[in-house]
Amino acid sequence: MLPEDVVNFIRSSIGSIWALEQLLLMHRNPDRAWSVDELTRELRSSLGIVSGVLMQFERLGLVEQVAEGRYRYRAATTELDAQVERLVSHYAQFPLAVMQTILLAPNHKIQLFADAFRLKKE
Repeated sequence: MLPEDVVNFIRSSIGSIWALEQLLLMHRNPDRAWSVDELTRELRSSLGIVSGVLMQFERLGLVEQVAEGRYRYRAATTELDAQVERLVSHYAQFPLAVMQTILLAPNHKIQLFADAFRLKKE
């Protein structure tokens, strides 16, 4: 149901429903510089989750730090902003499909852990 480019963006950039909600909130308010505490309260999340998502989004070029401890949505490129817009649009139309894509995405950490117990053939 979701276009391949939206699925690929979700799998490469959105690691959880928490991350999706944080991106959507910041995207809706692009001129607002959020503190970690403000995001935590607004999303009813934890400092650890919010901080981790902010670090990931900053690394991906989705947010920028505008002052010490304050972040706002700012896509690094117009292409990246267009990907976010497509995600927002598809989430508005097909929220379940977006959430399923996030929840069913392969988790590389879990796979690495499982592979550690795999028996090797000699």
